[in-house]
Amino acid sequence: MFTLGRRFPLSNVQNIRNIFTWFSRKFPVEAPQTTLVFVEEVRRFIQECVCRVGVSQKKSRSIADFLLAADYRGVNGSGLNRLEMYLNDIHKRNVNIEAEPSVIKETASFAHVNGNSALGVTVGNFCIDLAVEKARNAGIGLVVAKQSHHFGMAAWYVSRAMAHGYIGLVLSNGPPQLMSPGVQTSSLGANCIAFGAKGLHTHFLLDIAMSVKDIGAIEWAYLLGEGIPDSWAADKRGLPTSVADVAICAQRLFPAGEHKGYCMAAMIDLLCGVMSGAGYSTHIPSSWSDSKSTNSNLGQIYIAIDPQFFLPDFEERLEDFNQTIKYSCPIDELDPVKIPGDIEKQHMQYVRDLRALPYPNALLMKYQVIADLLCVKPIQVAFNYPEKTKHYSE
Repeated sequence: MFTLGRRFPLSNVQNIRNIFTWFSRKFPVEAPQTTLVFVEEVRRFIQECVCRVGVSQKKSRSIADFLLAADYRGVNGSGLNRLEMYLNDIHKRNVNIEAEPSVIKETASFAHVNGNSALGVTVGNFCIDLAVEKARNAGIGLVVAKQSHHFGMAAWYVSRAMAHGYIGLVLSNGPPQLMSPGVQTSSLGANCIAFGAKGLHTHFLLDIAMSVKDIGAIEWAYLLGEGIPDSWAADKRGLPTSVADVAICAQRLFPAGEHKGYCMAAMIDLLCGVMSGAGYSTHIPSSWSDSKSTNSNLGQIYIAIDPQFFLPDFEERLEDFNQTIKYSCPIDELDPVKIPGDIEKQHMQYVRDLRALPYPNALLMKYQVIADLLCVKPIQVAFNYPEKTKHYSE
């Protein structure tokens, strides 16, 4: 029996992240199978786990909200799969679960924020809400943050701006995972950018990393028992690999568009890291670091823009823009043109039809181990659903 909210001393496990190595040896993935779990059951498990390591009920709900949003949208590498990393960072005190972000200085439109090593979602929600408030008063709000942490799916924060009718733009740097073309080691993060705007009936919502695929997608392929294209990542020698766990251990990703993606990642790091006073490039510690305490000190930028400041019919014009793209002539009529956000909308409908979230059995087995370590009730499945495994090229 345990009490939620009381810190659990994980004296019998040095590093929750090491579970991945142990798990991959003990339970090699062979035949992928998917099991359905009701959304509220996943929420319950996430909240109990993070409460068990000392996070408040309010913050545990915030963590559950943005992790579930990622799985709901089909951004699987940023959903429940990320809980393990957050638990490990909390256990190693890489993040201060009691801290709150604070404003260093501000004007009517701009703000510089110190995240104070708080949870990434705490910093992210604070900063985008501050940007929205400034946009309401000045037409634009731009907030730059340092001393932040991994904040999950960037589209989560853009969506908070869109809910007010504003354009949202969010950027973040990260630990070195991206290799420059022709180089054997990683020197930049697979830095992300998310952009969104709402029309009358549709929206435009882009969320991408600067790598061909982010590390979360590779972890998901491993859990499904799939190989990966050798254009995604390299091994520790810098050579292309099609083996997912080799790529995960090496943390060497290829940039999207080769040097173009690498240059975009560098630009994001310059803005988020160099300009904010946060870490940048190889000055950001790896999330796989074995050190006892490592403050990631990530830098992030949050922008909210009120399009009504420029013209009153922005939503109508965006609607026409989206329809113009969607109804351009596709080569294959069975594969219509999609605007950013359409694929995620399809997955959201898929989840609504199932009334549950599909997870690989391998992921649920891993969280069975973590549930035992934390003395929380394991995830209770809705029912088995032998979903056809989607190939990585689809």
